[in-house]
Amino acid sequence: PPRVVCSSTCYRAETDTGRDPWGLYRVHQFTKVEMFGVTAAERGTESEELLDEFLALQKEIFSELGLHYRVLDMPTEELGLPAYRKFDIEAWMPGRGKFGEVRGG
Repeated sequence: PPRVVCSSTCYRAETDTGRDPWGLYRVHQFTKVEMFGVTAAERGTESEELLDEFLALQKEIFSELGLHYRVLDMPTEELGLPAYRKFDIEAWMPGRGKFGEVRGG
């Protein structure tokens, strides 16, 4: 299937208030890299296979960077309307003394 990656600078209206909403570390400006793919539905497993491929690639990148991370399989109430499954990746942040989101989607 076709695979595309894009990078963009993102801005949030809200900034970190010192309190983490829902356990997230919020910043005003950040750079986001997203991976997209388009699959056929011939066997019915293509979409899940591509999602697994994207997750494996991200795990490989974080491992090669030497980051201590964990993968969260998000519950359905955390998903947006078009999503049926979502993984977040959190890395250990020694300065904060806890894990923080480094990848979501």
